Amino acid sequence: MEDLNKLQEELKKLPKYSLENEQKEKVLYSLRSNQNSPKKTFFLTPIFTIVGICLVLLFLFLTNEYNNKLSAQTGTVFPLPDRVQEVVGVKGKIGILVPKEQFIAEDRRRGSKIMLYFWGDPNNLVGRNYLVEAVNKKGEKIELSRGILSAGLYSEDAHTLTSFVPFPNEGEWQLSFLVEDELVEAFTINVLPPFPKTEHYTLSDSPKEIPVGEEYELYIESTIGEKEQIEVQLLDDKGNIKQETIFQEEGFNIDASNSQEIYFYKGKITLKKHGTWKLIIDGEQTGLFKN
Repeated sequence: MEDLNKLQEELKKLPKYSLENEQKEKVLYSLRSNQNSPKKTFFLTPIFTIVGICLVLLFLFLTNEYNNKLSAQTGTVFPLPDRVQEVVGVKGKIGILVPKEQFIAEDRRRGSKIMLYFWGDPNNLVGRNYLVEAVNKKGEKIELSRGILSAGLYSEDAHTLTSFVPFPNEGEWQLSFLVEDELVEAFTINVLPPFPKTEHYTLSDSPKEIPVGEEYELYIESTIGEKEQIEVQLLDDKGNIKQETIFQEEGFNIDASNSQEIYFYKGKITLKKHGTWKLIIDGEQTGLFKN
């Protein structure tokens, strides 16, 4: 830039007959163009670099998703041979007795007291160490349960009463069942999103389990119970109130894990269609959720 300014001053000192004004402007324009050209290259180079890095990261992400693809069969719901109860798993191999045959992310209630049923050779099952592990597509791995199998209670060949740790995230998880470190069976399940909740209130049913277009009896759990009834409002994703109802207190239980009193409120709610919603429970708002 300094050289260009000096050249301009020199051109001004030239005699008038040496160069016409138009010629001077052409010279200056040519010099400016040559000086600015490297700057364009300077700005384009980091842009191409950033684009290249993004493409590499995208490739690595897609490769990781492919490598962590879950390969086991999907678990199915089937009735126990000699009872009206249903379990989820692989018929003739593994069954999990869990409320509504569904697990909820971040929730320990569904998995706090479950039964595992095994079918096979009792000699290779009863009294043996078992392990249940889970992994998702992101490669997150958790140990759900471990212990010793007991003899079958009914038609199954071995069973155990146990608890699962909560699944940290919703989505597809592959469960692997091992006995003495040998894989017996594996299958995938879909873990539902966390229960909608506020500071003091939590739904005891997943919105995805509530029938569409039907009045549904719903329970709400609370850590506070000084009110005999609470007001519940259902809002759509635009904030419009679609339903207002009253939930009545139905008593309480003691949480065995921390000896805390958990109060139950019962009421009815109707989700008329699939969509995005939120609740205002006793003045406290849940986050948005889908049914």
